[in-house]
Amino acid sequence: MIDPPTMFLALLVSTAAAAAVLLWAYWLNRNERSLLWMAACFAVVATASPLLGHRASFPSWLSIEIGVAVLLFGSGLTWVAVRVFNGQRVILRVPLIGPVLWLIACQVPAFRDDPTLRVIAASTAAALYYFAAARAVAIRDGIVTRLAVAAALSVHGVLVLSRIPFILANTPSGEVSFSGQWFGFATLESAVFVQIIAFLLVSMTKERVEVRLRDAALTDELTGLGNRRAFFEASLSVFAQNARKGRPTTVIVFDLDRFKEVNDRFGHPAGDAVIRAFAQVAIGRLRAGDVVGRLGGEEFAVTLPETTGVQAHLVAGQLSQAFADAVVALGLPGLRCSTSAGIAETPRTADSVEAVLTLADKALYEAKAQGGGKVCVSPVRLPEPADQAA
Repeated sequence: MIDPPTMFLALLVSTAAAAAVLLWAYWLNRNERSLLWMAACFAVVATASPLLGHRASFPSWLSIEIGVAVLLFGSGLTWVAVRVFNGQRVILRVPLIGPVLWLIACQVPAFRDDPTLRVIAASTAAALYYFAAARAVAIRDGIVTRLAVAAALSVHGVLVLSRIPFILANTPSGEVSFSGQWFGFATLESAVFVQIIAFLLVSMTKERVEVRLRDAALTDELTGLGNRRAFFEASLSVFAQNARKGRPTTVIVFDLDRFKEVNDRFGHPAGDAVIRAFAQVAIGRLRAGDVVGRLGGEEFAVTLPETTGVQAHLVAGQLSQAFADAVVALGLPGLRCSTSAGIAETPRTADSVEAVLTLADKALYEAKAQGGGKVCVSPVRLPEPADQAA
C-alpha cells in the first residue's frame, strides 16, 4: 500500500533534488535564467510538501489554506519559467491568481469544509497552469526538446485533472480520504513528473546552446545572412525539392563593383555599410523560399526555386537597382556602388549546386568584363540526367 505521507516525503526529496540540480545548471550557464525560475518553482513545491503530507500535525488553515496556496504558486511558476526561456518578461501576477482565489474561497465555510470541492478547485487551477506552460513552450524555433517538454506538461495536467472524476466516482458519501491509495499515487506521479521536467528543461537549454552555436557557424556576422556553407546546405535542399517536382532552379551570383575603391576612398566602415545594404535589400525583396548567402568579401549568391533564367534576370535587375538606391540613401557624398550579376539555370538534381554556381560565376566574369553594372545569363545549360545516361 502506498502511504501518502511517505509519498509526500518522496515529493519533497524529488523537488529539492531537482531544484539543486537546476541551480547547479544555472551556475554553469548564467544566461539561462529559466533554470533559476524552475528551481524556484521546485523549491516552492518542496516547501508545501510537509504541510500537505502531515495535515494532522498542522492546523487546517496552515496545511490546507496556506499549503495548497503555496503549491498552486509553485505550479504557476512553471509558466513563468517557460516564458523566461522564451525571452519574454516575467509576469508574477498570473501565478498569484490561483493562490489568491484559493485563499478567498477558503474563507467561505461551504467551500472550506467540503474536501471534494477543494480537490476539484485545486486540481483545476494547477492543471490550467500546466496547460498554459505547455502552450507557451510549444513554439517552433528549431529546438526539438520543446515538444517533449510540452508533452510532459500536458500529460501531467491531464493526470492532475483526472483526480476530479476519480474523487467523484469513489466518494459517494462526499467524504474524501487523503490517506487512501489514490492520494499516494497522485503524489508519486508528481514526484516522477518533477524529475522528468527537470531533465527535459536542462536538455532543452543545452539544445538551444547547440542550436545557437550551429547558427553562429552558419551565419555571416556582418550581414546576418547565411555564409557559404549555409548557402550550399540550403540550396541543396531547394535543388532536391525542385528536381522532384520537375521545376527549374536558378542561381544568381552578385559582385559589388569597384568595392575596393569604396573602402579606399570612404573607409572600411562605409564598406561594411554598403555590404549590409545589399544584404538588407536582398532580405526585403526576395521570396520566403529563396536562399541568399554571402559567399565571402563582396560576393553574394541567391538560389531561386521554380524560376527560369529569364525570370531571374528580372530579379537581378530589380535587386541591383534597389541596392544602388540603398547606397545613395546612406547619405555619404559621392558614394555610389553598382553590382554585376551572373545567372545560371538548371533543372538537374541536388548534386548540381556546385556546377550551377560555377556557370553563374563564369557569367559574372563576363558581366564584370563589360564594365560592371551588368547582368549576364550563362548560355550553357546543364544536361538532364537522362541526357547524361544516353
